[in-house]
Amino acid sequence: MAPTPQPAATGPQSRPRILFYLPTVTPWWFEEICAHLVRKCAQSHEVHVMLCPMWRGTGIAEGQFDILASLPHVHWHVLDGPDHPTLRTDASTATDLFELVEFLAPDITLCRSADLAAPARFPGEVRFIMEGAAPPLRARPNATVLTRTLFDYGLMPDLTDEESAELDRLAPQLWDARVFPDPARPRADFLAEHGIPDNRVLIGLPLEYEQPENFFDRHHRFADNAEMIASLAAQIPDHAVLAVTHHPLTERHGDPGPVEDIVARLGERVRLLPSSAKPGAISRALARHCDAMVVGNSKSWSAAAAAGKPIVRLSDFATGAWIGAYDSLPAFFADQAGGRVRGPDPAMARRWFACHMLNNVFDPTDPALSGDDIVARALQPVDSARWLPALDRYKALSLAEAA
Repeated sequence: MAPTPQPAATGPQSRPRILFYLPTVTPWWFEEICAHLVRKCAQSHEVHVMLCPMWRGTGIAEGQFDILASLPHVHWHVLDGPDHPTLRTDASTATDLFELVEFLAPDITLCRSADLAAPARFPGEVRFIMEGAAPPLRARPNATVLTRTLFDYGLMPDLTDEESAELDRLAPQLWDARVFPDPARPRADFLAEHGIPDNRVLIGLPLEYEQPENFFDRHHRFADNAEMIASLAAQIPDHAVLAVTHHPLTERHGDPGPVEDIVARLGERVRLLPSSAKPGAISRALARHCDAMVVGNSKSWSAAAAAGKPIVRLSDFATGAWIGAYDSLPAFFADQAGGRVRGPDPAMARRWFACHMLNNVFDPTDPALSGDDIVARALQPVDSARWLPALDRYKALSLAEAA
């Protein structure tokens, strides 16, 4: 449905051709994030967008064709072949897709896809459009980052000594007394509220989003959250308790029943903590008061890192060395018994949060954001010129929330 693309321009004045490959985009993600990126990039670049028909909550919805019509200079490709459901997770056999991408010859591809293998075969630079939130620090609901893969957590880019020093200087301005919702609340009060004896080792487990539209759960090591809970509960000693929190979107859009059933069957070894009115607040409080936190690909890892808590990461994706993550729950308990538990490096934690929030995170609706800025974020991992404006925006957001 798009005009024949012209050959990619070359030379120092050329502008990259951009492909948005969005097989797992939900209506919210399309309207609140991706459409803004497309609109900004199309102001100065040749832009192609690949979407699928609506299926299991992902794809282009009928009501969104008005957005497409408002951008006539964008080349839209609706991938509506009979195999379009497989594009969400495994497009390895989609010959037509690879032929089309090769014909378009994008210089940059921005993906919203749970499939790593297919985009790896695309020409040019490939980045994934991912959530930018890093609790407990504040972020807008549409905070976005462009990453090389899906769930690498805590990795630092290559920085000069000067850049590292500048991030260390700026970090305290992000790290105020309101980072956590209850910084002065005693742990004993938290435990008492949830009926947890104060002589138990508290292992936190923030669950991941479970709902048919979430195709990213294919990268979870467990078949589902209930299986993860059962597996971990079998690994904890009698003096420990597993404290579980629901993902807010599962409670809102999914089915929390299977988790509640398995918790009920496991008795005193597991507690399901009730959610609060503010989404994510109970997981942040748990990060503050637990003895260690177990995560797969949950973003709640960063709340535990900010609180200096040991982290057990069960994932096939990379984890920053400064986090000191354990790769199993028994390994954590072995160290705890030996009195040598390791946790995140506090100085590196502050540096990482500063780098993430000031260098990586951006708001797709920001009027000052241009297509060239988006391209620069895809191609240039570090740019200190972003940092002070981002800090000003962060302070303004904090003031607005405090008002």
